[in-house]
Amino acid sequence: MGTLSPKAIEERFSSFVGRFDLFRNRDRIGIGVSGGPDSVCLALLMKRYQRPMSLDPVVIHVNHHLRGRESDRDERFVRGFARDVLGFRFAGYDVRFTRSELRGSSPEAVARDKRYAAFERARRTLGLRCIALAHTMNDNAETVLINMLRGTGITGVCGIPPVRDSIVRPMLGLSRDDVVAYLTSKKTTAMHDSTNDSEDFLRNRVRRRIVPALTALNPGFLDHVLSLSDDLRGIDGFLNRESLKAYTAVVADSSRGKLSLDIEKLLGYDRPVITRVLQMAIRTMLAMQYNPRREYIDQTVDMLMDRNDNSRTLEMFPDKLRIYKSRHSLILDKRR
Repeated sequence: MGTLSPKAIEERFSSFVGRFDLFRNRDRIGIGVSGGPDSVCLALLMKRYQRPMSLDPVVIHVNHHLRGRESDRDERFVRGFARDVLGFRFAGYDVRFTRSELRGSSPEAVARDKRYAAFERARRTLGLRCIALAHTMNDNAETVLINMLRGTGITGVCGIPPVRDSIVRPMLGLSRDDVVAYLTSKKTTAMHDSTNDSEDFLRNRVRRRIVPALTALNPGFLDHVLSLSDDLRGIDGFLNRESLKAYTAVVADSSRGKLSLDIEKLLGYDRPVITRVLQMAIRTMLAMQYNPRREYIDQTVDMLMDRNDNSRTLEMFPDKLRIYKSRHSLILDKRR
């Protein structure tokens, strides 16, 4: 896909919003604006559709204070941009970090969690229906490639969803080149985040090396990845629904700190469903938000399908989780 004209960018933005029903008339919408090109472009597009949809937008800026004067510069820019160019209300949020929060985690990961917490706080306190963020097709492709490099299942290749809880992403149908073209047409500048220049970060290496190489091989690469992600989200959702039904059907006992799954019933399902049922069971036992490591699941499935061996016990899981078989059940418990 070549770079779109400004009118075509607006039409594609509008079409994407309509396809996923992201906004409705008279909505009060938060717009996450960092000051970078993508978020500035999003704010301009929201300005374009403010009047036709009677939207009530609020610019939300989160200052992480991780880049010193550069972070404060970005906040001043966004505050002025909201007031002088957009005519939108502005809501700023300061995020501070303690040493303990950064210990064992990357500053970027901690900042992301705090940023989304700030967005949720803004949504509740300002009475917003949703928060619009400026992720593009490039961001989606980068996420898919990074997940593949690190090892992932279907869910990881689903990429960035257009809607998740109260977060919407109306620019997923546009490329980063479209963003530059649109800002140029509007004679609008944006701030540059110096951390994007460092190849110490995997995402930056993927962004600067891999995506351009793949796009050179096929100019439609970003569109193809977006379509693939969309298709896989449908498959992923279907598998999740079927697996939840299966999980409910195979749980034989969930008392006294144990979870027992009926082996015969569980083996009546296809392996993709079995895998997800086991993921659900382990997440339930460990109160995990994310799926356990793939190797743990594969070893559990192998043990489950070995009908002639009930003697094995798996204890490689964190938090002292133990998985073993009895004659009729697969049992998960936490050793004391």
